[in-house]
Amino acid sequence: MSRLLIALLLVFAPVAYATTALKLSLDKLTDTSSRIVVAKAGASEARWDAAKTGIWTHVSVTISETLKGDSEKTLDVAIRGGVVGTVGQHVAGAGNLEKDKEYLLFLWKDDAGRWQLQGMIQGAFALETRQNVVYARNSLTGLTIVDAATLKPAADKAAVELKLSDARTSIAARIKANQPEQPK
Repeated sequence: MSRLLIALLLVFAPVAYATTALKLSLDKLTDTSSRIVVAKAGASEARWDAAKTGIWTHVSVTISETLKGDSEKTLDVAIRGGVVGTVGQHVAGAGNLEKDKEYLLFLWKDDAGRWQLQGMIQGAFALETRQNVVYARNSLTGLTIVDAATLKPAADKAAVELKLSDARTSIAARIKANQPEQPK
């Protein structure tokens, strides 16, 4: 019996560590985020939530640019999972923010007041300079992307990558298009 259980675990283990999610376009990330910022990740600390039912890793980010929402110099971004003492919790697709790395972050605030990545790891675009051009690229690591209409695995499983300047332009245009018309 135990050999059968071990065999089943080995067969299904890769599937067990993925979170099912819809792929979020840049427009969808913009529409559903309360705050969009360019920021550098700083120190992080894992802590239990108030009910001591889950662990969150809190990352302090220093904001260099706000594209949507209120401007602040720093923000605490909470990511599900982490290690507190001898207890660890992993949430596939939650991602992490690497210290001293710059990101374009799409954020929302939960009922507990925590700023979180929109769409889990999809809401964190790592910035990278190549040939004097800054690119923003998100990740789908740990996510099983499904089609919104069928909920079957999606054909498009590629991460989103674009120039940061193009992202700024698209975000600004989307925000403007969604603003109600002002009376004349």
